[in-house]
Amino acid sequence: MESELTRVPRAFWVGLAAVVVYVLFAAVLGTLAGDLAGGDTAELAVSHLIPLPIAVALGLMFVFRWSGWDARRVFRETPTPRLMPRRLWLVSIPVLMVALALSQVPFISWGDQVAGVVVIVVLATTLVGIGEELFLRGILLESLRARHGELVTLLGTSAVFGLAHVVGSVWAGVPPGVILFQVTFLMMNGSLLYWVRRVTGRLWVAMAVHALTDCLLYLSSGATSTSEALMQQNETDMSTMWPAAVLQTLLIVASLGGLISVIREDQRNRRTRSARLGDPAAAAPTEG
Repeated sequence: MESELTRVPRAFWVGLAAVVVYVLFAAVLGTLAGDLAGGDTAELAVSHLIPLPIAVALGLMFVFRWSGWDARRVFRETPTPRLMPRRLWLVSIPVLMVALALSQVPFISWGDQVAGVVVIVVLATTLVGIGEELFLRGILLESLRARHGELVTLLGTSAVFGLAHVVGSVWAGVPPGVILFQVTFLMMNGSLLYWVRRVTGRLWVAMAVHALTDCLLYLSSGATSTSEALMQQNETDMSTMWPAAVLQTLLIVASLGGLISVIREDQRNRRTRSARLGDPAAAAPTEG
């Protein structure tokens, strides 16, 4: 039941509408501004450093002032290792994600990097990490979790995360087959970021991991957008990057394990609610 102070219902359409607003700023306005800037570095700076701070500010205003939601639920939750069952193996997901990001470091030509460009990349990817996690694993996740189980929450946030990047890819003229690969890859990545939030219990950790991943991917590939970076990654000879290939394989297995884990979690929660039938407290979803 929604609190009397809640001015906006915690419903999927609300979270989806928030993501659409973010995409309008990040993909549409950002791309338009970037096209006018000209030049890779200028395009990256203008397309990220102008629209994203506005979008993030709007998201924070929504969470803390306009919605009436409990902001703590958007930004934090009980870490999975403190729940029962503890599922300690899930800790491997944030560890592997950080390791995968760091595996890009040897492929960065640091001697060719210009300090100003590196600063712009760091700032731009930090804003992407903050913005996308705030809207996807923050607002959207809370809107889904309020009325659905963890399976729907995981699949819903992951699917929207993947599809949200289609606008930028279509605008950039990316071939349909590559877009399909990108959406599939990003959906899996979204499910892993869902677990980063849940394992640590903090949204800011997901923001940091997201930003680190994008930053090192951009610097190692020389790309100025997610679609461009993923296109180059798709064309890379993975035999020269076997550590990344191994880590990526482990993360694919972990994402499938995470899917099974939330299915079983929802089953436990349903059994718990059935056992408590008649208890008013049973109407609220459990975390364990």
